[in-house]
Amino acid sequence: MNMQHARKAAVLGVALFCVLVQASAPTVTQAEDSAESLLRKARSIENPVQRIELLDLALKAHPKNAKLRSVLHFERGLAHKRMKDCFQAIRDFNSSMVRSPDAIPALLEKAHCLILVDQLEEASRVLEQALLAKPNVARCYVLKGMIYEKEGFLQKAHDEYTRALYFDQRSSEAMELRAMVLLREGKPREALEDLNTLVKQEPQRHDILRARARVFVKLKEYDRALEDYANLQRVAKEDRDLIKEKVEVFFKTDRPGDVLAALSHCLTDYPDDVDCPVLQARAHLLLKNRSQAEKILAGVIARKPDHAPAHLYCGVAAMNRRAWDDALADLNRAIALDPGLVEAYKQRARVFMTLGEPVRAADDLTRAIDLDPADGEIYSMRGLTFISRMLYDASIADFTRALECLPGNPRVLYNRAVAHAKKDEWEAALHDLDMIIAAKPDAARALSLRGIVHYNMGNLAGAESNLNKSTELGSQDPVVWNNRGFFRYKTGKYKAAMEDFNRALQLDGTYESALHNLGLVLRKHTETSGATVPGSSAADAAISLGKDAEEAQ
Repeated sequence: MNMQHARKAAVLGVALFCVLVQASAPTVTQAEDSAESLLRKARSIENPVQRIELLDLALKAHPKNAKLRSVLHFERGLAHKRMKDCFQAIRDFNSSMVRSPDAIPALLEKAHCLILVDQLEEASRVLEQALLAKPNVARCYVLKGMIYEKEGFLQKAHDEYTRALYFDQRSSEAMELRAMVLLREGKPREALEDLNTLVKQEPQRHDILRARARVFVKLKEYDRALEDYANLQRVAKEDRDLIKEKVEVFFKTDRPGDVLAALSHCLTDYPDDVDCPVLQARAHLLLKNRSQAEKILAGVIARKPDHAPAHLYCGVAAMNRRAWDDALADLNRAIALDPGLVEAYKQRARVFMTLGEPVRAADDLTRAIDLDPADGEIYSMRGLTFISRMLYDASIADFTRALECLPGNPRVLYNRAVAHAKKDEWEAALHDLDMIIAAKPDAARALSLRGIVHYNMGNLAGAESNLNKSTELGSQDPVVWNNRGFFRYKTGKYKAAMEDFNRALQLDGTYESALHNLGLVLRKHTETSGATVPGSSAADAAISLGKDAEEAQ
């Protein structure tokens, strides 16, 4: 009897224990509900650290649903990736792929992490797997483009981003990356097309709007750049870097007063910022307050001796004083401190050109182009160095390249016309000059050169008309008087030619072409009277194309 009671008691005890265990342990459904709740909460949180903590808890709930566990690992991998912990992210993406029949998203994120840590061969291998499985996924081609870009194959990268846009025309990632590659290739106009589309697609993306403003600056479309900066400032009024970028546009448009007004708060609110006083000094240089500018720059250098921009603009101040040795010393120092300072190379090239060293100027401009191939002004400057060395084909190539960045720019068109004229390529020169005059009919220098071109093409009436109009519009420009004087000399109007050359010399007494041409016409005049002119040149008159191809006026 006692044995039967003992057995019954044991059975009841086991049953009670099982009930208690079941009551205390979560069911499979409860574990999955808990994990899904934590997943939803994690997705609603921006902070990646907090996301990871919640996803850790979700995974510790041990949900049995393989798809849910795959999603949890995938989301945790994304959070680790945002924290730049790519190796932990890759582990999570691998775990996600094991538990999901659709491994493509995790496979692509893994490939991206491998690209970020420069494991490019492994990333390529992973992408090949993805492309074999789904060859029409746009992001596969985006990631291939990233690999080519890291390897330095910009054209191949561009092609892959374009292929991605074929499969997904609205891929913001592909469009943004292609725009950045186009800038690196020196094609700001094409980059602008992609950025315009992105701004329409995602108007809330302030980084895209800012990138577009910078492209507008490169294209010298300053009003449109300022419009973008104004829109950005409505949401980021106190962003110092944004204010500095906007100030650069004021410099480009010769508005030093606006520079000082824009900097007023920065100078007082951020006394430790050394960039703002350098910008202030630059404004004073534009206002011809050189001593004040130099005083401000000296103060910056005393506080921070290795601040390259301060040395750069000390060099510019020395250039204004025509103290070329001092300028070179300051510019050399700026470049030594910051070898990526494009403006320092451009300013040092200007010094070298002034000193008659076009080879050294071209070397500096080539370095500047390597750093910023989307700046058309640098190509134009280098083109001038080639003209001074009579390398006309190279100069035409550079001016043409500059025009890709700055379509229709009259300065560049004029300089290219000069190079064509130097090669007796009159039709090509005429084409460029016609473009300038169509946009700006009062461009006296362009009209003058067009007159010379017409003369060499045998159109004397066209030559005279253009040259006369140029002297009416550019009465203070010695070049237009010299050019008309040369035309009159060549057509036998010696007295009128002498008057024009004398007028040119009244405006610029050191103008060598006018002095030379005046000597020629005097010699011709005295030959007809039987007299001689000591020291006159026997050489034919050289056409004056301006002083080293100055810009159209």
